[in-house]
Amino acid sequence: MASQTGAPDATYGFIGLGNMGFGMAKNVRQKIPSSSKMIVCELVTSQRDEFCKTIEGDIETAETPKELAEKCDIIISSLPHGKAVKIVYLDPSTGILAGCSKDSQKLILETSTIEASTSLEVRKAVEEALPSSEFLDAPVSGGIPPAHAGTLTFMVGGSKDVFEKAKPVMATMGKSENLILCGGPGAGLATKQINNYIAYCSYVALCEGMNTGLKFGLDPKTLNDVINASSGQCWNSLHMNPVKGVIPNSSASRDFKPGFTVELAQGVTRQMTKLMEEVGAKSMFGPVMDDIWARAVENPLCKEQESRSIYRLFSEDNGQHLGKVKIE
Repeated sequence: MASQTGAPDATYGFIGLGNMGFGMAKNVRQKIPSSSKMIVCELVTSQRDEFCKTIEGDIETAETPKELAEKCDIIISSLPHGKAVKIVYLDPSTGILAGCSKDSQKLILETSTIEASTSLEVRKAVEEALPSSEFLDAPVSGGIPPAHAGTLTFMVGGSKDVFEKAKPVMATMGKSENLILCGGPGAGLATKQINNYIAYCSYVALCEGMNTGLKFGLDPKTLNDVINASSGQCWNSLHMNPVKGVIPNSSASRDFKPGFTVELAQGVTRQMTKLMEEVGAKSMFGPVMDDIWARAVENPLCKEQESRSIYRLFSEDNGQHLGKVKIE
């Protein structure tokens, strides 16, 4: 029996119930067939227990990725960084590969935003250990609210055949029209890193523009309305203007709590600067972005806050918390 989204009747495993994973796993459980079992694995027991308590359906827990892999046909992972992905998949005692026999036929969706090189390393290990299994790098975009709403965008790297097979599973978490095959192995992550980098570069420009407008005496709501009706429009100006009160549901309206932290944003920005170095692409903004995040993670105005809190570095104390990065 298949669900309304076409997701197969199978045993699903979900590893990582963090900011993004919780909502993604919730949608998987709600949209797969009611007869399907779901097994979750999460290091933070309070998060795991909250999921099991609040989400309806057949849900079990696993103490390790190995235990989960032993029981699941489809495995989805949503993890904070490349180191965690390598541990979850490759640890010889507790990892996914340790829980699979060589003839296992698993469908694996790795949705974390990590370095493309790390994903390719994990993929190679999966292909060597499990030649009958299938692996996609499938990072997501949209943020926490779309993760809960099931409206994420998936940027996928892998073969077209496996992509088509996995689409009904991804459709439980994302918009069917936004499931995009970007190319071969690693292409999903390269695409995601480029997208993230452009978004944060445009956000820095928005911070500079809004701060300048306030200092000039412009009304921030009017300024943002003009930006959104003109060529300065970007995703952040539409949804995440940094000035409190301009957009009701922005992170600024919550005083930049909680959400995707400056520490995580620093990580994804560094992934892009590393990718540019690896492929020999010229970068001008890279050093500036690296400098901003390096200051943000150490500054009490931003430390452990939502990533868009970097606006405070521009707007408070006349920008004295920022450096002067010069491109020669």
